Amino acid sequence: MCAAIALVVFGGIKRIAKVTDKMVPGMVLIYLSICLYVIFANIDQIPNVFSLIFTHAFTPISAAGGFAGAGIAQAIRWGTARGLYSNEAGLGTAPVAHAAAKTDHPSRQALWGIFSVFIDTIVICTISGLTVLVTDAWTQVGEDNASNMINVAIGNELGDAFGSTFISLFLLFFVITTIGVLVFYGEKQAEYLYGLKAAKGMRIVYIVAVFVGAIGGLQFVWQFLDLILAFVLLTNIIPLLFLHKEIAALTNDYVNRVYKKKTKKQSVEIFYEKDVG
Repeated sequence: MCAAIALVVFGGIKRIAKVTDKMVPGMVLIYLSICLYVIFANIDQIPNVFSLIFTHAFTPISAAGGFAGAGIAQAIRWGTARGLYSNEAGLGTAPVAHAAAKTDHPSRQALWGIFSVFIDTIVICTISGLTVLVTDAWTQVGEDNASNMINVAIGNELGDAFGSTFISLFLLFFVITTIGVLVFYGEKQAEYLYGLKAAKGMRIVYIVAVFVGAIGGLQFVWQFLDLILAFVLLTNIIPLLFLHKEIAALTNDYVNRVYKKKTKKQSVEIFYEKDVG
């Protein structure tokens, strides 16, 4: 894992971008295709699934598998934490990567940021949740192994060997691309605070951390991760509240000066083509 990540990160942001551009969209489409196949194979369970969701959104659920004794407070607490891990929304980390993009307007790139959160959370996480629920995998996996629910869900329909192998490969590719981007984040923070030499050294720090984490070290970090992310979130959200006027002004500028102008130009071109035809 360290060797694979080193090959990516020592190539710089262009190498990272090339790897993620080619791997992530394909992985997402394959994952969604398999999950949708499982859902449609159990389409008769959809009414029961939505009944389950809305019923237990407001009432505690009795002990059952990976959701043993989950109450409303727990659901909100873990849902928020997992949501932050999943999409980074509000943490201010993703803008580090977006800032490196070539674009004609900052708001255009911001829309891609919103789109990525939508695809990650609304599309992928929803499809994953439905896959777990329609196959009844959530009752088959114990609380200690709750992270294996999606493996079991896919395995129930396509075989245990396929479910485990597919999810393992899927996670492996996603981990490599995710860590590559995270190293870039850390590198840029080090460069901002301490200069270019520190940025290059940060790559080595991250790769060593990957090795230590992979052999079971840094367990104490996980215990405080929710608290650490809360501090990061507050550090980012508070300045955004003060900058809301500037953000609104930039958005209005994009809509009025770029988007509407482009839409008008496209309309004229379509009209011209029809007129000539």
